[in-house]
Amino acid sequence: MSRPVAPARVPTAVGRARRSRPARIAVLCGAYLLRFLRANLTVARVVVTGRPPLAPAVVELELRCRTPTEIAAFMGLITLTPGTMALALSPDRAHLTVHGMHAPDLAAFRADLGVLEDQLLDAVRPRRAPDGAD
Repeated sequence: MSRPVAPARVPTAVGRARRSRPARIAVLCGAYLLRFLRANLTVARVVVTGRPPLAPAVVELELRCRTPTEIAAFMGLITLTPGTMALALSPDRAHLTVHGMHAPDLAAFRADLGVLEDQLLDAVRPRRAPDGAD
């Protein structure tokens, strides 16, 4: 006898708040893996075709990362992604300068880096659910 299938749930802010830290870290790893693979394909296409559609850009981001660990992790994720590199951190650790090889739209490039920072902070920062559990 088959059981009825429940309809797919759309994640809500409360649903995300109830995810455990290991689950949030797994989401970050999966999202970063997709980002990493897309970047590798972009760089490989440039190498194979010999026609580099390069649009280099250097942008400065205002960081939401606060601790040295958060900043180092964010800079590491950026630098590990092919085609991007963290260049400089301001002395007050409030701004990060990033180079991108394929960034024709600066606003989209900044937004993409902001998404990565959001995913990292969601994974590493403690979060309190309405019932007080982590």
